[in-house]
Amino acid sequence: NYVKIALQTARAADPVPKLYIEEYGAEPVNAKSNALYALVQTLKTSGIPIDGVGFEGHITAGSLPNIASVTANVARFVSLNLDWAFTRAFPRPIDAPSDPPRANFRHCHTFAELGVRIVNGAVTRSRQLEDYVALFIVCLNSPKCVGAVSSGIVDTYTIEGTSFWGGPSWTETLFDANYQTVLAYYGIADKLTTATLNGSYA
Repeated sequence: NYVKIALQTARAADPVPKLYIEEYGAEPVNAKSNALYALVQTLKTSGIPIDGVGFEGHITAGSLPNIASVTANVARFVSLNLDWAFTRAFPRPIDAPSDPPRANFRHCHTFAELGVRIVNGAVTRSRQLEDYVALFIVCLNSPKCVGAVSSGIVDTYTIEGTSFWGGPSWTETLFDANYQTVLAYYGIADKLTTATLNGSYA
């Protein structure tokens, strides 16, 4: 009952903040997202305060979850009248010698954090851009997606870009270590511009 108790206690302490549950690896329909859905459905029907779900993605560029499955998955949470966000999503480039000057990428992330990584030069920054945009469009096309959060500004100051996990060769942000934008930045900016001008992405 600790989830129930935690949510009730948080709401009693302050009724204003939105209460979310976050899970990683639950972006598409799979065993983990099924369990998450069952949990929040039970919470909702029991009257336990829950406002949204966060999806923390650790994704390899070129190996995205099926986008139709991701779309179907978030739609069922929306059907429960829940907000949702990519609270951690990473397109990660790893060891991509075709993209100088940083030849040894390890992790590249963005949604509160969304990220897509490149592994052993199998894909490039261009593919990372495509995967970031594919995920971002899922959010833009959903009426209950409240956002996608980057893990930081530059890799130097993120947990993935330090020795805690990947070390200095890991990259996950929309700016490189020299504060220069990477390709994915422009892809996301383009989609945001389209959404802003049209009033909605669709």
